Amino acid sequence: MTKRRRVITTVVACTTATAFAAGTASTASAHDSGQGPAHSPKVLNDKVIAPFGMAISGQDVWYTDGFVGTVNRISKGTDTVVTKGPQSEVAGIDVIRGGDTYAFTSSNDDHSATSLTIRSKGRADVVADLSAYEKKVNPDKHKTYGVVAGGKSCAPGELDAWFMKNAGTPATYKGQVDSHPYAVGYLGDGAWAVADAGGNDILRVDRHGRVSTIAVMPAQPVKLTAAQVAALGAPSCLAGATFNFEAVPTDVQRGEDGKLWVSTLPGGPEDPSLGARGSVYTVKPWKHTSNRVATGFLGATNLALGDDGAVYVAELFAGKVTQLKHGHRSTVVTTERPLSVEVQGDYLYVGTLADIMFGPSGPPVIKAPGSITRYHL
Repeated sequence: MTKRRRVITTVVACTTATAFAAGTASTASAHDSGQGPAHSPKVLNDKVIAPFGMAISGQDVWYTDGFVGTVNRISKGTDTVVTKGPQSEVAGIDVIRGGDTYAFTSSNDDHSATSLTIRSKGRADVVADLSAYEKKVNPDKHKTYGVVAGGKSCAPGELDAWFMKNAGTPATYKGQVDSHPYAVGYLGDGAWAVADAGGNDILRVDRHGRVSTIAVMPAQPVKLTAAQVAALGAPSCLAGATFNFEAVPTDVQRGEDGKLWVSTLPGGPEDPSLGARGSVYTVKPWKHTSNRVATGFLGATNLALGDDGAVYVAELFAGKVTQLKHGHRSTVVTTERPLSVEVQGDYLYVGTLADIMFGPSGPPVIKAPGSITRYHL
């Protein structure tokens, strides 16, 4: 589907729902093996709404609240608003030099104005205009999405008409101009990596705010079955066709070897109707290439890298945090709506999304707030 119809943004009412969206799930993935739950939970915040991103600096926990557009810091038990973003949504956050320098992403409601702000103590802000870069370069403009094989038995124009009505694009299309920066990670030497969920790419922003492309994430192909097509309400002639969904990078972290670790949503329904298709990739910035190292996640909205080689993945729609280590995976935390995750030493930090009810009109209703909780591994 189009970049403007992401499931992750649907959850927080930033865009309209995707035509392929379906209900969320709370069951664990069948791929899980072994047990190793974290314990001794300590709630650090029980009033947050949408903690899209977190960063740990010393004893301080930094996080963004995407619904209210703020960067916050929890220090010695006190939660303080550090800054309010220039736009309505603040998502990604990373911190260096003990908090003297931090970077955060911002987007307005329709993602026509997006940016990365680098803020350093005693210096003027550096603001990278990510939407301008997307409009000028559109890094995924040569990628083909939508129906890439099959569907030959459909009447001429039938698929295009259905997709235009239900998704706003032709049945097959090239990468469009859209920017939705969702996460940021420090690269070193004053540069930052940005996961752009709208642009389907990982960007580099240097200390002067200059933007370049590190990698475009791969399309996410699905061969549609007759049952899946029927569930979508799509023309039956679509059965057997291969549909390239767009990648939706949701986090980026730099490993000690210089590789980047990236979590992705599959660009379509996050429930099991098309399979649990969220993935984790490694990206080699010096080669501009990516490699998928794990898949089968139900809503991979964030990841964290442990010192021992473990990778932790927040599965928003599975209600758990999964650990990947030495080729094995296990559930370490089970909780409702895990949205973000960080790790430092023996502690795992999990941010959960508020229980939000969306009506046909009026503002959304917060049925229960989210939280930020620290667990002992």
